[in-house]
Amino acid sequence: MTKVLSTSYYLGMVVLLTGIILHLAELEYAFWIYLIGLIPVFGVRAFNLIVGKPENFRKNVILVLSAFALTMAGGAMFYERTYWVIFIAISAVLDMYISFRKFS
Repeated sequence: MTKVLSTSYYLGMVVLLTGIILHLAELEYAFWIYLIGLIPVFGVRAFNLIVGKPENFRKNVILVLSAFALTMAGGAMFYERTYWVIFIAISAVLDMYISFRKFS
């Protein structure tokens, strides 16, 4: 099960990044590719929040907040707002913060 979750998470991140790059190229279907990548990323992070170890709860909450920022970026992309980049930056900062923390 863990291998399937890890694989879907990393594939979702790659598709998410592809959607961001295509959105920068101003392609119409970029939002839908972004959304397809967002689903496993948000799902795995929420799953880890629910079934994760209690000592990792705070870290998993931060990761879910980061996924929520990615969701808000998708909403801004859908409504063609330019501030979607701010939500991507918030998510990147939160992910970078968590990457330096040790999960037990």
